Amino acid sequence: MDKNIKKMTPKISIIICSYNRAQYIEKAIRSILDQTFTNFEIIVIDDASEDNTENIVRDLTQKDQRIKYFKNENNLGISKSRNKGVSLAQGEYIAMLDSDDYWIDNNKLLKQVDILEEDKNIGLIGSDVLCVDQNGKELKKHYYKSRDSDIRKKILCKNQFAQSSVVFRKKIFNEVGKYNESLDVCEDLDLWLKIGKKNKFQNLNKITTAYMVHQGGISKQRKLKIATNIDKIITENKQLYPNYFWAKTISIIRILKAWI
Repeated sequence: MDKNIKKMTPKISIIICSYNRAQYIEKAIRSILDQTFTNFEIIVIDDASEDNTENIVRDLTQKDQRIKYFKNENNLGISKSRNKGVSLAQGEYIAMLDSDDYWIDNNKLLKQVDILEEDKNIGLIGSDVLCVDQNGKELKKHYYKSRDSDIRKKILCKNQFAQSSVVFRKKIFNEVGKYNESLDVCEDLDLWLKIGKKNKFQNLNKITTAYMVHQGGISKQRKLKIATNIDKIITENKQLYPNYFWAKTISIIRILKAWI
């Protein structure tokens, strides 16, 4: 690695929160190292994993000093871990990557930073994603609205940002109140809607990220928690985004399905 890269203040801080994902985390990190944009730091927050995560990441830190490893003494949960990661970040921009996902477009960060640098009113930018199974086999593709006005019309009905695809401004993150630590699911949607109160949205009209869908699906209890959290979040934002009544109808149906 170029010695000059080590001395630079990172433009982007990439946060990876992980809990017992040793079999996936190296692929996630290497997908970052393959980016053409190189002025970044990788902050790994290990949420008290009991597997081989620490050994794998510490080995990678010896090879690239842009990788920084932190382990929670106790399991804090996803929202607190994400907030801890951002609090440690030096970058102007924050990128999120879950430890079982990975980037498949080597120009992802370059494209997103160029847009954020050009338009200071954009606070959050994501992309389309590819859903894969645990072997990397393609399952389906998720396409999201790309323009701010279209995203706003849709976001209460369906989240328009995939966590592992986003880059946002750290300054705005701190101003709007960070991830809600009372939420252990849907904390991402809550944050996006808070950012959207102050800044514009955008998505790259391109698949940049592979999102892993795990075998066995989601438990009934978790489905219900997701459904009720979404309902609460959209209700809190009903005056701020369009199509609330349609979103509320979808939300009620989602809750009823979770009960079945």
